[in-house]
Amino acid sequence: MAALRWFVAVVASVAAFFVVAVPWAVLSSGGHDPWEVIGPVGGVVAAGVLAALGWWASQAGAPAGDGSRRTVCQSARAKRNVRQTAGNQGTAGRPARRPMRESIRQKGRGGGGVDQVGGDRI
Repeated sequence: MAALRWFVAVVASVAAFFVVAVPWAVLSSGGHDPWEVIGPVGGVVAAGVLAALGWWASQAGAPAGDGSRRTVCQSARAKRNVRQTAGNQGTAGRPARRPMRESIRQKGRGGGGVDQVGGDRI
C-alpha cells in the first residue's frame, strides 16, 4: 500500500509540472518564453505537490500504535465480581517509559464489585 501511495505522489508531481509548463509554453506569445523560466516555475509547483503527497504517502507505513499513545476502553456489566485489566498489573519489571499520551475510558455497572485497571498497578 505504501509503494502505491508513493507511486501516486511521484506521478502527480510529474503531472503537475506538465500542467504548469506545457500550457505556459504553448500559450506564451509565439512560444518564445525561455525554458529557463518555465522549467524552474514548473519545478517549484511539482516540488510543492510532491511535498504534500509525500507526507500523505509516508503516513501509510506508520504503525497505528507507535508506543507514544495508549488507548484503553473498558466496559463491565455484571451481577457479581468483574475484573478487567488493561496494561500491566503487578509486574516486577516496569517499562522504562510511559506513553506520552493516554486515553482511558472506563465504565462499570453491576450489583457486585467491579475492578478495572487502565494502567500499571504495582
